[in-house]
Amino acid sequence: MLATHAQWMTAAADILRALNADEPREALLSRIARHTCTLVRTDSCSVMLLDASGERLVLEAGHALTERYRRDLEAQAPLLVHPRRRESDLPAARAVRERRTVLLPDVGATEATWPWRELALAEGIRSVLAVPLGGADGQADGQADGQPDGRAGELAGVLVGYTGRVREFAPDELAAAELMAQYAGTVLTTAALRATQEATIRRLERAEQQDRDVMRLLLDDAGLDGVLDALATAVDASVALETPEGSPLGRAGPELAGVPPVVRSRALRRALAAVDDHRSTVRAPLGDAVCAWVVPIVVAGGLAARLWVARGDGWADRSVIERFSLLVALELLTHRQAVEAELRLTRDLAVELVTGTGDERSLLARSDALHHDLRRPHTVVLAPAGVAPATLLGGSPLVGEHEGALVVLVPEGDRAELAAAFAGSDGPVVIGPTVTATDGYPAAWRTVRTAHALAVGAGAGGVLDLDDLGVAALLLETGTPDGLRRLADHRLGALEEHDRTRGTDLVATLRAWLRGGCSTADTARALHVHPHTVSYRLRRVAELARCDPRRQDGLFELQVALMVRAVQACATRP
Repeated sequence: MLATHAQWMTAAADILRALNADEPREALLSRIARHTCTLVRTDSCSVMLLDASGERLVLEAGHALTERYRRDLEAQAPLLVHPRRRESDLPAARAVRERRTVLLPDVGATEATWPWRELALAEGIRSVLAVPLGGADGQADGQADGQPDGRAGELAGVLVGYTGRVREFAPDELAAAELMAQYAGTVLTTAALRATQEATIRRLERAEQQDRDVMRLLLDDAGLDGVLDALATAVDASVALETPEGSPLGRAGPELAGVPPVVRSRALRRALAAVDDHRSTVRAPLGDAVCAWVVPIVVAGGLAARLWVARGDGWADRSVIERFSLLVALELLTHRQAVEAELRLTRDLAVELVTGTGDERSLLARSDALHHDLRRPHTVVLAPAGVAPATLLGGSPLVGEHEGALVVLVPEGDRAELAAAFAGSDGPVVIGPTVTATDGYPAAWRTVRTAHALAVGAGAGGVLDLDDLGVAALLLETGTPDGLRRLADHRLGALEEHDRTRGTDLVATLRAWLRGGCSTADTARALHVHPHTVSYRLRRVAELARCDPRRQDGLFELQVALMVRAVQACATRP
């Protein structure tokens, strides 16, 4: 007798209520199996669904089946839709494979389902009815032992009814089973769609929460380290940031050995080239043990860094990583702008110090704001434009540009280290006085400017340390380069020409005589000549220079001239 309309509606409504209540899938399938037993008048029922491959049936739920049967059925052998041996074939597999209802009236009368038959007989099963479950694109249909109706559709699995006695199923029972299978297929499709929608909603909610977290990081001024920590927490992964050249910029989360790798294979280099050239996110080929994303960080149209996000247990969520990568780029841009702003401020401060255009209180306040202690001694250096002092010195000098030259104020600089750092620079570099108060910078700068001009006028290069000139360097502060150069040429030009053409040593003798305290005897011993020879040479100096070193006024002019030549000569030495 066909199930009454009321019975069918009652079963459908009960299943629908369970679906709307988000009942777990196994419980929902068990409910379908229970109502199938009632409507089709079977003693027990199972619902088998296809796995992801579509080649294997898995018993997901049932009604009135013993746990022993369910366990032994799974343990016996995989329930394959296309078994290799005919004796391993099941009615359920045939129903799915042939896309039609399959009836086995007497389990004991067939050997085609060995070894399943022994399990079924032990369970008390004598007759089997298997009906394919329709999926998203339609349902299977057909008559028992007939041919499939040919309609294509995705199958979800099979609904299997069992009886404890050998019997045929009446047409009304077959119709009820097929109707329930069709309805169950629709319910499963609806449940799958709902699960997909709920997963999408959860994903959107997570994305919204992550957007709020990102905004909070931005408003809280978390900084680069805070952003990397938040990303590592969000995706439960190891995070590393490096420059395009491979230098580390930051790290967060659990550290994974070899991420980012120091030694890079050819395949990895190709992957990184895609990151650098095409600004695309790639999966780094690091083997099966590590799953690592590499994301380009682009700032102002250029590649600023690479972001590595790695896990040892699967791939991190790419959308989350790329969302955070924008914040990483913003932090790098903010840092770059801060550095540029600080550089502009330090340039202004350095120039105002050496030109004397700022008052002491303002200069000290500004240096404090830049976290630069102007109360420490600073060595004043003049370098050619284009030199990168911070790179050469590895510290935090104040750097500015004034009249085409770099002003470099080095805190507590070691003069020998400064000379070594600037060695090889184009054009002369002058290492000037060390200043201890703000009002000392203008005089120091005038001194190095004068020395630089003298060196440039002589076509000299290299590094000139004014400490090598001694007290005579003080004259550079007040003298003008052109006046000092003319004085040196006027008083020493004839002497130098005489030495060059006659092979004499008048200039060297004058310099030795001054170093020896104007003592003829001491000079003679230093030069290994007779005192009369020194006296003769000094007379020749007075004649040619038209300035007698043995007179006070002549002595001073010759000392200044020799100092100018010392500046010019010292700057030519590498």
